[in-house]
Amino acid sequence: MIKKIIYAIVLLSLLTNCGKDKGTPIYDDPKDIQKILSTYIWQPIHVNEGSENQLVNYKPDDCEMDNSYRFLFEEKSNQMKLDRGRKICEANAGILEQLVFKGKNTNAFTFNEEKSTIKFSDSDEYSSYLLAIEGTRLIITYQNNNPAAFVAPVKYYFKGVKE
Repeated sequence: MIKKIIYAIVLLSLLTNCGKDKGTPIYDDPKDIQKILSTYIWQPIHVNEGSENQLVNYKPDDCEMDNSYRFLFEEKSNQMKLDRGRKICEANAGILEQLVFKGKNTNAFTFNEEKSTIKFSDSDEYSSYLLAIEGTRLIITYQNNNPAAFVAPVKYYFKGVKE
């Protein structure tokens, strides 16, 4: 009898611990993601070394660390805005600035509500960026769905700061 009670307690504790979601929150309404993205100013951060596969985690250059980014969602056009910090990135530095902004301070994008992805107006047909939000941390993962390209996904990490 005592064995059955102990097994029941162990089984119950396993079931309740497995049910807790410790991953990225899933938002039922894409407007929630849009609201969170537009509420904060996003600043690049470094990820803890032991947290994930370091080959896909982007490490911002020093010149990027004082940059900030904003998302604007409007009926006719969505924009991501770059506010460059004091340090200017040299020719081969600031990969996010080079890939997304290409010398500009804004870039228009479309938001796919079903997949929580954004596609910039001047990117190729295979490229998109997956959005994930964990509290006040934003993870933007570059994806390339071209079967002929051998491109690894790259994760950019940001912290949200209220104005």
